Amino acid sequence: MAIPPELQQMIAQVRQQYPHLASLPDEVVAQMLLQAMQEQQAGLSAGEQDLEEMSSLELRRTGDQLMNTGRCDEAEEHYFAALEKAEQTDDLDGQCKCAAALGGLCLHRGGFPQAMALFQQALALAKRIGDRHMMSVIYDRIGSIYFMQGGYPQAIEYYKKGLEFDQEIGDEQSLAVGFGNLGNVYWKQGDFERAIQAYKRALELDIKIDEERGTAQDYGRLGNVYREQGRYDLAIEMYQKCLEIFLHIDDQQNVATTYDNLGILQIRLGNYEQAIQMLQRALEIMQQIGDEPGVARQYGNLAVAYENMGDVGQALAHYHKSLANTERIGDQHTSANQYLNLGHFYHKQGDVEQARAHVEKAKALYQMVGDAQRAQRAAQALRRL
Repeated sequence: MAIPPELQQMIAQVRQQYPHLASLPDEVVAQMLLQAMQEQQAGLSAGEQDLEEMSSLELRRTGDQLMNTGRCDEAEEHYFAALEKAEQTDDLDGQCKCAAALGGLCLHRGGFPQAMALFQQALALAKRIGDRHMMSVIYDRIGSIYFMQGGYPQAIEYYKKGLEFDQEIGDEQSLAVGFGNLGNVYWKQGDFERAIQAYKRALELDIKIDEERGTAQDYGRLGNVYREQGRYDLAIEMYQKCLEIFLHIDDQQNVATTYDNLGILQIRLGNYEQAIQMLQRALEIMQQIGDEPGVARQYGNLAVAYENMGDVGQALAHYHKSLANTERIGDQHTSANQYLNLGHFYHKQGDVEQARAHVEKAKALYQMVGDAQRAQRAAQALRRL
């Protein structure tokens, strides 16, 4: 099926909210979204449903549909109603899945303590009924909480626990996802060799089960590691394989991301004209699919490329385009990054007054969003001006 750009953007958002959908083809996720929207139009909403007449399973499934369309408050109402009915009927399986669903909702909202408590509740129920698949899923979710909070040793511990259950039940698709997650932690820790081992294991599994999207993601992740190691030939090879698959399955979001990665790599190689070509392609796709944070990021990357080329006018114009986009969508952290970049840019141009003004804005925004480390870096930059 041909997927319209607006639906492609929704698919990307849904995948971020629900990591377990990462391996499904765009067409399948699109059908899920279309079905949810059709049911919504038909009157399947919290205000029009008699929750008392619905079973726990129906309530949970409707909650999932509401989550998929971004109606979190209504989804939460359905999940709680489903949990209450499951408790009334002593349905431990239903209680486990409702608690896990509520944990996912809290995780989506950034409520890590609440999500952790709900996942621990779901894990205890999964152990009680011996559902190894749910235990694997929940261990993976808990690992993701630790990962997002920077608790990398704990993330590794829980990801490995999930992998043990996947191996026991022979779930190769979940194994591939788990090894990919484990590789991400090693990548963040700077343990590149272990990251490569994990990503290669995920790649082997995804190729074995003919999972194209997962295979492309594995190639892309390997490309990122090789790029950081300075093994640029290998990085380009991985990115090209990744790009070929994403183009084949028409995943425009990831096509753009891969062009972005290739562009950044070309900047490091000093091939600025090639970098601009790659980044411009990424920008055009992100504009087409409505990825506004991605558009802002591409303007910033293009500014870096032009700055390295010595094209001061284009660099300045693209920095300001990036900043205008981040401020319009309310992305204060990325706005802080661009203010800091502009501060460094003006400093190189010898305009100390503008440099100081922009670095001060960056410092204030870093403090506002709670990024103490970067706020300290901005303060150090101010002292050097």
